[in-house]
Amino acid sequence: MGRYLRFMLLCSVVAALFPSRAVLAQEKELRLSLSECIDIGLRNNSLVVQDRYNVAIAEAGVDDSRNNFLPTSDFSWSMSRSITGPREGSFIEEGTGQVITTLTESRVGGSQGVGFGSLSIPVYDAQLNASLSASKQRLKSVEMDQIANRQQVVFNVKRDYFNLLQAIKLLEVRKEEIRVAEEDLRRDKTLYEIGSTPISNVYSSEANLAGLQAELIQRENDVEIARTNLSFSLGLGTDVRIVPTEEEFEVKVPPLTYEEALDRALEGHPGLLSTKYTMLQSRESLKGLQRSQRYPSVRVNGGYNWTLGKGERFRGLEDLFLKNYGYSFSVRASLPIFNMRTENSIKQQKLSYLRSQEQLDQQKRERALLVKQAYLSLERLRRLLEANKASVRAQEENFKLAEERYNFGAGTFLERLQAQRDLFQARNNLVQSIYNYQIEFARLEQAMGGSVAGPEGE
Repeated sequence: MGRYLRFMLLCSVVAALFPSRAVLAQEKELRLSLSECIDIGLRNNSLVVQDRYNVAIAEAGVDDSRNNFLPTSDFSWSMSRSITGPREGSFIEEGTGQVITTLTESRVGGSQGVGFGSLSIPVYDAQLNASLSASKQRLKSVEMDQIANRQQVVFNVKRDYFNLLQAIKLLEVRKEEIRVAEEDLRRDKTLYEIGSTPISNVYSSEANLAGLQAELIQRENDVEIARTNLSFSLGLGTDVRIVPTEEEFEVKVPPLTYEEALDRALEGHPGLLSTKYTMLQSRESLKGLQRSQRYPSVRVNGGYNWTLGKGERFRGLEDLFLKNYGYSFSVRASLPIFNMRTENSIKQQKLSYLRSQEQLDQQKRERALLVKQAYLSLERLRRLLEANKASVRAQEENFKLAEERYNFGAGTFLERLQAQRDLFQARNNLVQSIYNYQIEFARLEQAMGGSVAGPEGE
């Protein structure tokens, strides 16, 4: 008995220190609405986080271009000591007239120096102006990329949220179909036992139930995959279990015509604006290279230095302006005449600029294509949704009639089974069309560059 108590106590301690996987999964379960998922995705998604760094880097690039207009200078201090060893010398002694050879004394020298040198001020440099303008265009392009990526995250979250709801509803339809199949099997077995139905009907019911149960595994797997995809889009770990709290969504019709949606996409889509600013950046870089080859540059340089030799004493700051000092001042104007290397760079940059223009035109054509495809697909899914609703109503009535005919002996088992399959297939189609419509509506918003009611994800 004592061993059993000790074992139970040990199990309790282990359970407290190391919770089971089920407990951990329950602690990481999040019940979220669609808007809450979007908010989390816009905070945690890796694409959004990386864009923050990209914008900060681009801002630093603009500051760096501005700093090129500021004066540059440096301060220097130096100290030196030198020792010259004794040298051999000779002289004639006065009294004797003899030549005497001897060594001189060592010589020690040195100095200290202070300098403010290399003071350089750009007075005029056309390439610096173009470089600053190019860096500003680069910043605008990165900011537009940030907005476009936020809209991409919003679409990804909506798509995965609706896919999860779709997978859950399809699983519920399959479970309901299995429940009906189990009831049919029990009834067919009962009818067979009393001799009212052949054994073939029992076998058919068993085969139908077994097939549905096998497909149930795939439906359950689809739900977990969709749940993991949503967690990934939110920037969370794949071990976080998200439970949607919204199931019903309004079937909205776009309030804009196709022409209005296309105009909005071509005028204000952040992806197109990013490409436009990239093209302008390339143009400013081209201007900078051309001006560096054809325009002069003027720069003013100045400097100051002061030295203190060995044996001299420093008596205060006034010595810096009374003795041992030197000033320098120069104005340098440079006019390029010929530089083949720069000419090749200009040629390359011009080709890059022309390529960016073509890329912008191509993106406009692609954007128009995406908007048109989304509009046509949305209209198709809206009609399909209405048709599937009508199909479900019709199949429900058809199944009731087949059930009654079978119960009164006027219909066959296969007719009733086929009517049952048609009913649940219609329900599956309805579930798919409901959430596919919502996904396509979100795709249209992304193609337009924001919500149909205004910018989204900003």
